[in-house]
Amino acid sequence: MASLTVADLVVMRQLSCTPLAGDSGLDHRLVWAHVCELPDPWNWVGADELLMTTGMCIPKSAADQRDLVRHLHERGTAGIAIGDDQQAPPLHDEMFAEANRLGYPILSVGHSTPFSAIGRTVAVAAQSEQIIRIARLSKLYEATRSAALGEATLLDQISRELGFEVHVVDVEVHSEVLARRTRLPRDVVTAVVDEVGDRLDRLPTRLPVVRDERLVATTFPLPTHRKCMLVAEGPDEVELDAFVLLHSQSLVAIEVERLTRERERTDAAEEQLMRQIVDGALGFDAAEPLLEQLGLAHQQWAVLCFAVTQLPFARTVIGDLTISKMTMSTGEESYLLVADRDFDEVVSALRPTIPAIGVSARTTAITRLGDALRQARWALHAARADGSSLAEYSSAAPLFLPRTLSEAHFAARAILGDLIDYDAENQSQLVETLDAYLSLDRSWTETADQLLIHRQTLGYRLKKIEALTGRSTKSSADISSFWNALVAYRISRGS
Repeated sequence: MASLTVADLVVMRQLSCTPLAGDSGLDHRLVWAHVCELPDPWNWVGADELLMTTGMCIPKSAADQRDLVRHLHERGTAGIAIGDDQQAPPLHDEMFAEANRLGYPILSVGHSTPFSAIGRTVAVAAQSEQIIRIARLSKLYEATRSAALGEATLLDQISRELGFEVHVVDVEVHSEVLARRTRLPRDVVTAVVDEVGDRLDRLPTRLPVVRDERLVATTFPLPTHRKCMLVAEGPDEVELDAFVLLHSQSLVAIEVERLTRERERTDAAEEQLMRQIVDGALGFDAAEPLLEQLGLAHQQWAVLCFAVTQLPFARTVIGDLTISKMTMSTGEESYLLVADRDFDEVVSALRPTIPAIGVSARTTAITRLGDALRQARWALHAARADGSSLAEYSSAAPLFLPRTLSEAHFAARAILGDLIDYDAENQSQLVETLDAYLSLDRSWTETADQLLIHRQTLGYRLKKIEALTGRSTKSSADISSFWNALVAYRISRGS
């Protein structure tokens, strides 16, 4: 009975299955019978499977019942068996007409017949099918073992076993997660992200991805901490056995979680190495073999600087690109060291999300890492000052800012010297007040709230600043001088 059909259930009188519509589809073969009461059962039942329901998943309106039949037919299910126990709403003629048009069987199951009896009947008949499934599942687990041994990537192996190309996309950071010999086209990744939209908290169970009115992929969620979808690439909807799909999702999810934990450990080790080099705790001779392991020794490189809040995103995206790097954070800034060969790819990946990035001058001397960090931080302040998304430290910097620490110190003292000295002598906060006031676009309310002071106190401090410096907080020229001096002061202090 390996080729059991819907008609076979009907002729087994003990099962009390009566056709209500779709008689022309009674020859559909059955491989499984599955109970589902969710409002979207077509997402939970696979091809050649019989949906069994007490009627709770059946909508009330005629139009919705017609759509239910259409969705189940498009999914490739064998038919629907509805329990005759008055749980279902009234079934409309429109539902039966659609079933007859599509040749989609609708059965009524007598209330004395438990669904388990139908399930066992189908399971016994489909035993040979189950053996095939188990064999395929064994191959998938073997694929995982082989991938761990480096014979091929896990996704390459699974793609070969399933018969179509699969990828993993993080729809939160818009990147492809696990390495493959070939990557998804960028427009397909974008299409997957767009289709998911704002459903990150509850990823769709099954989601066709359409681009320019053309199906480009079918996606399934992964049970991972990262918001990942398993993407089956191709112009046809993927009809994947639910049993095999479930285990494929589990296998890939395990690999994603393992890789995530491994990267976290690597990020921590790289940060420790970078700090030791900057602090001088690790000499160049000791650092060189470690840099060689990272693929960063004897390379021209640059340091990128951006807000510390963006560091987790940067680590995730650069990790997904499998690009050699070192990262660290200090204060409100974070730093990313990459080889010059990877610079363009890294910047292209970061710029859409990170609003301002500063870039140091290129060098091959790791002994100049500390200088590179200061240059990158300097360039970041320049980018923020003129509203650009990327600024590179160079002799052609357009903002007339000082280019060395000694020049920065001199520029800051020339404008803010009296305020700095007054704060030191009186334990006041005039420089901090001026910085907050200009950073918040001279908003009295926001500045007072940030500094936790009264507006009257803010007014007193601003008058004191004007008296000590001889400059006005209302003059555009003086405001420009104040701002550039504050940028130089931040960098000269290493903040």
